[in-house]
Amino acid sequence: MNTGILKKGFAIVVLAILVSFLSWGAASGTPNRHELVGTWTVTVQLNNCSGTAVGGPFQSLLTFNDGETMIEDTTNPSFAVGQRGTGHGVWEYQGWHTYTAKSVAFINFTTLPPPPPGFTAGTQTITQTIEFNNGPDEWTANAQVQFTDTTGTAYRHACATATGQRFQ
Repeated sequence: MNTGILKKGFAIVVLAILVSFLSWGAASGTPNRHELVGTWTVTVQLNNCSGTAVGGPFQSLLTFNDGETMIEDTTNPSFAVGQRGTGHGVWEYQGWHTYTAKSVAFINFTTLPPPPPGFTAGTQTITQTIEFNNGPDEWTANAQVQFTDTTGTAYRHACATATGQRFQ
């Protein structure tokens, strides 16, 4: 009878150690699919989709929520005051510190050049791939931007690179 109790006790201790070890390993050794959650100060650089910078860098704020939704706002000087609304979107974990995100913002009214480039009322959609390469508080992204008018016809495409720093 003592042998049975000892065996059960030993099994419980081994199981507890194994569960603790596996939990610790999972927390420290695998990427956290929610490392993106939080608010980020982002520096954006537009380019011609061949890597040549267009204009100077500007700042944006992106907030990624637990429910895989996001909001964003920008200081992009290409837009007239009040022309672009706040972006709303979704994000998804792709594996190993990589995420995709897609957001859309309303372009509230049309502006014509000058100043260039001028925008048509409709939407701006940003699709980006975000990668963590230097720890949990910094990421880089490559983005494709599409502008559509109120009928849904695309009239301009652009690209951008970005770096995000966790807002603390």
